[in-house]
Amino acid sequence: MLEEREVRGLGIDTLSVDFGRSTDFSVHHTVHGAGGYHLENVANLQRIPQSGAWTIVAPIKIENGSGGSARIWAVF
Repeated sequence: MLEEREVRGLGIDTLSVDFGRSTDFSVHHTVHGAGGYHLENVANLQRIPQSGAWTIVAPIKIENGSGGSARIWAVF
């Protein structure tokens, strides 16, 4: 389904793309397995149109880290 809709990444305004008590982290594995990314704790998502926007993501480099803070811009 990700490929059919040409989804490259997910943005969400909560702590995780998976539900709080997840033990299998299925959304993480599905999105990453398809070569995608996800952004968590994102603000003002309601201001971005459902299609036609470009995002610019500037992540912080953390040695041996599995995630980190990022600056995110949407251009539409």
